[in-house]
Amino acid sequence: MTDDFNKKLDDYENGKMSEEEEKEFEKELEKLEALQERLDDKKKTAPHNSGQEKKSALNSEKKILKRGKWSARLQTAFTAISFLIIITIVSSIITMLYYATGNPSRGEVLRNVIEYTLIVTDPYGQYRGTSTQANPFFTMDATRDMTKRVGHETIKVGELNYRFIFSRMTFTDRVELGRTTQSPPYMVHPAHSANFQANSQWDILEMLPEGTVASAYVSFNRLLPTEEVFNLFSDKDIDMLWLAVDSGVEDDEDLFRFSYLGFPAFMPIWHDDDMIVTSRTEGRGFSSESRRSPDYDPGDQTVFHQQFMKTLYFLEENQNIADRVDFRPLNLTERINHLEENGIYHYGAVITGPTKELLALQGEEWITILMVDEVAFWNWRQY
Repeated sequence: MTDDFNKKLDDYENGKMSEEEEKEFEKELEKLEALQERLDDKKKTAPHNSGQEKKSALNSEKKILKRGKWSARLQTAFTAISFLIIITIVSSIITMLYYATGNPSRGEVLRNVIEYTLIVTDPYGQYRGTSTQANPFFTMDATRDMTKRVGHETIKVGELNYRFIFSRMTFTDRVELGRTTQSPPYMVHPAHSANFQANSQWDILEMLPEGTVASAYVSFNRLLPTEEVFNLFSDKDIDMLWLAVDSGVEDDEDLFRFSYLGFPAFMPIWHDDDMIVTSRTEGRGFSSESRRSPDYDPGDQTVFHQQFMKTLYFLEENQNIADRVDFRPLNLTERINHLEENGIYHYGAVITGPTKELLALQGEEWITILMVDEVAFWNWRQY
């Protein structure tokens, strides 16, 4: 403030001003008071508004950052998903091409290894049809039912599952259905029959009523050629299902119950290249063929032997897979050499028929041991 204003203020306070001067000075004071209030108001509101602006700017920045982070995450996720889809599609195409190429294709070869291994090692072995499914990432799954024949009925008793990565079997699983026993039936080589003859289960057959059928394992008192086995059963109302072959390891008492090798008794083991094309249809982009198995004389053991050996040679070429299918080493080279040098002879068979027909075998001198496997109600039909 100026000295003139201070002097006027002193005169106003001491009553030295005229009435007219006081009125003018009071007007001036009112203006100053109004100005001061305005300045005070500005001081009060200015910091508040500045804080709000800063807070608002901060919130805005946070929102932008948050949106940016989510955008980056979504973009990363989308990129990863897209990459995974592309890899899956590419690997599926490569997998399909891998298993579909070749003549026969790799998938068919792997399926046949499973099929033929089980035909020659499972005492109920027969062609059941192994299903395969190629998957992404260079894998293929294979599934096959485990079955038994009791009388004229085939029953499912389990399932086998396998997985391949390319042509390497990496997973095996055996799932059994229904009841299981700690003492499964078995066939005994003549070299050991005396030690197991007391285990025969003729008494079980005696206790079963008529109107039932059963399947059983029978062991012979000597090694028999295929033709003789067929002749011995030819006049009986019994079906032979599978013939156990002496391959040189069955006379080992520690192995004979776990190393079966043989072939079905009702049909030779046919391979794809044995089949005869009966008709072929070709259209735009597709073709189809009808095939049948070759004709053969059911009593001709040469065909059975020829196809059995052909199967063993095929499995020998793929033994690393065949061993895993059977869950044990098959030692095929050793066994093939034995068969080539000594011929094919049998020490046992798996049979099925009416219970009383099986019981009648008790009087046959060439049968030393009978082990009952499955029993069912009557389903025997005459053909």
